[in-house]
Amino acid sequence: MNWRNLTTGVTGTTALGLVERDRSGPTGPGDRCRYAPATVVTGGGMIAAVADVGAGPPADGYQILVHPGFGTFAVP
Repeated sequence: MNWRNLTTGVTGTTALGLVERDRSGPTGPGDRCRYAPATVVTGGGMIAAVADVGAGPPADGYQILVHPGFGTFAVP
């Protein structure tokens, strides 16, 4: 994830880690691609965030196609 505080100009990047799958039971479609949340310090203002999918290969070498996304939101 790449983000920019449109109010202050501060930018940053963070990577979302994969959530380990529970292999003790059946795997549902939503369990194949789950990411752990990440916290970043953006400061207050209007934030723009872009999902930069495929920027780096995952540690296990397995990668699926995900559509990149974009969003803006206000942070107090």
